[in-house]
Amino acid sequence: MKHLLLTILAVMAVAVNASAASDEDRMPTSDHGHFAWGAEVGGSIDMSANDMSTIDFTALIGYRRSWMKFLGVGVGMDIMVNNSCRSFPIFANLKTSFSNRPQLLFMDLRAGISVNYLPDDLTQTGAYAFAGIGFNLASGNKFASHLTLGYSFVDRRDVNYNEQHIGFSPLHYASVRLGIAF
Repeated sequence: MKHLLLTILAVMAVAVNASAASDEDRMPTSDHGHFAWGAEVGGSIDMSANDMSTIDFTALIGYRRSWMKFLGVGVGMDIMVNNSCRSFPIFANLKTSFSNRPQLLFMDLRAGISVNYLPDDLTQTGAYAFAGIGFNLASGNKFASHLTLGYSFVDRRDVNYNEQHIGFSPLHYASVRLGIAF
């Protein structure tokens, strides 16, 4: 089943990229950098058996230049679908294909903190990390879209609340995001 899903995703990415605009119509990646911003929406499936799968929204602002598809900062809102918990990641982001020419694939790395709103009105801050591979989709002179598949980590620790020890384990996610950059 996993192999079938990966094969379908790979075929879709190649098909979408093949039908996308030619190299001349793509978003410029000149030697002169410029301001870039974007947004992503997606979902993350909890692989740590904590029933904390999420719907994710992300806003990004930064810089684009030659081999850097994006270098900047972002903030997200991860809404857990089965409970009232929330996570707000704040991170530095690098997206690159290590090439000056348009490529089908790119690397997406994020590192920062996550402000976690836990049950019983508890709040804590922990580490946040994401590593994934992106697929370039349609692009034009003013925009570029992409699909990202990867692994997300959100750190949570045990807390003492009302003289009671409450255990929270870190969260490990398989994440999928659809994004657009301007």
